[in-house]
Amino acid sequence: MPGERLDTVFEQLAEMFAALPAVISDGRVWTYRELDRRANQFARLLVKRGVRPGDRIGLILDRSAETYVALLAVMKAGAAFVPLATAFPEERMALIIEDAGVSLIVTIAAYASRAGQLPVPHLLIDSTAAEISRQSDAPLQPHAKAASADDTCYILYTSGTTGKPKGVVIKHQSFVNFIRVAAASYGYRPGDRVYQGMTIAFDFSSEEIWVPFVAGATVVPAPGQMPLVGEELADFLRLHDITCIACSPTLLSSMTSDVPSLRTLLVGGEACPHNLVVRWSKPGRQILNTYGPTEATVTATMGALTPDSPVTIGAPLPTYSIVILDASLPQLAEPGELGEIGIAGIGLAVGYL
Repeated sequence: MPGERLDTVFEQLAEMFAALPAVISDGRVWTYRELDRRANQFARLLVKRGVRPGDRIGLILDRSAETYVALLAVMKAGAAFVPLATAFPEERMALIIEDAGVSLIVTIAAYASRAGQLPVPHLLIDSTAAEISRQSDAPLQPHAKAASADDTCYILYTSGTTGKPKGVVIKHQSFVNFIRVAAASYGYRPGDRVYQGMTIAFDFSSEEIWVPFVAGATVVPAPGQMPLVGEELADFLRLHDITCIACSPTLLSSMTSDVPSLRTLLVGGEACPHNLVVRWSKPGRQILNTYGPTEATVTATMGALTPDSPVTIGAPLPTYSIVILDASLPQLAEPGELGEIGIAGIGLAVGYL
């Protein structure tokens, strides 16, 4: 719906799924209500620190409940978030900060020295935890966010074909639409436990965070700074009874043993080999192949993969449209001819910065 914002949608989720577990992180269970209230407190501190509607806030964070709180808090303060991968070199971070007009970095003590090298001030979540706790956890007044006509949800940088990072601007309306149609299409539901292993600077991580949230599922982030791979990952998934995972085919192929609790496998980011489908298929488990550029808000198409059919990217998600365009002329390709994929719908980004 026009005018919808991700943070206000989460407030509705916090009422609907109040006492359900939203996140299991570092041995602690966070309910939907707790996550939302903590984000209200953090948003108030951001506002006190000068964050205004329309600002762009950089995030250098690992996977954790505090990270999801920070994302919500930035939006509740009316600002847009600009995720920076912890692996980015300093020059790339500085270039993005300048290009996006980032005014503040939110990070943690582990990255304080890196943040200190950057040309804008930074705020450490762990150092300000007590101050955050002193703020009111009541919902923020809507007028605090309405002061800006800018409804940018986030700006995500792709390497671009030129090698120079390009900022893709995604609106709240596009993102809220995506997470709703994705959750319904994947069949996520309360009681599901969804593994979160990707950096927030990769938009595929939305499949692990916001799509589960909109369905009332539980997000279980990987601990530490390094991603889990192979049997270390398989052990973590079994230990936490993970039911859904979104990953690249390469990461999936690194696990040599089965994870019986998995009922939904979402693969994307690269072509999926058919032998991987054969190896991971079993009764009661769905394998979904997803495709979509950052510029189309995460994912635009989905196809169910089975051992007895070829691997394809499937069909458009609801609200998305796909056409095959002639590679050299401004017209549709003839049926059966090769061409380039054209994507249309509410999911299209506003454009590049």
